[in-house]
Amino acid sequence: MPKTYYLHGFASRFDITSDKLKTLARLGPVYGHDIDYAQGSEDVIEDSLDKLMQVNPDLLVGTSMGGWLAGILGAETGIPFVAINPVTDPAHTLKPWIGQGVDHQGQAYQLTAEVVSGYYPFTHYGSGLVLLDQGDELLPWNDTVRALGDYFPVHSFEGGSHRFEHMEEALKLIRGHVKD
Repeated sequence: MPKTYYLHGFASRFDITSDKLKTLARLGPVYGHDIDYAQGSEDVIEDSLDKLMQVNPDLLVGTSMGGWLAGILGAETGIPFVAINPVTDPAHTLKPWIGQGVDHQGQAYQLTAEVVSGYYPFTHYGSGLVLLDQGDELLPWNDTVRALGDYFPVHSFEGGSHRFEHMEEALKLIRGHVKD
């Protein structure tokens, strides 16, 4: 059973009780940690790399900014990754959230323009699989296909949302990706 390391999105947290992670756990144990993307890309990458190397996972899975991070870490470590509704250009996508904000748990954060401009585009390297919901209200799925389709297999599902509503249907694709 593969060990999976899950990377959540911006203004979220690692929640092993979420439906998405419960479904993912049917493949094997799921690990993760809380990520503060307001720290900046290098701190986020270094911190996440330290934590995931303690687990030595077989697969990285991330959603939104976590999808971006899964790609970066997968390219760096050689661990296969699955990017779900990933951010492909964080320096652009995060701009509307610059300033004071409140995350999905009600915690305040401060995101600076300097931090945002330090994020670089999605990698073109590594063993990746990209999963998209066509109903994603934040990131147009066809833009992601244009950005990543020449580098990774991309599967899109009708409907859904940015949170990704098709984990159940995606399990077979993820299982196949780990075995490749």
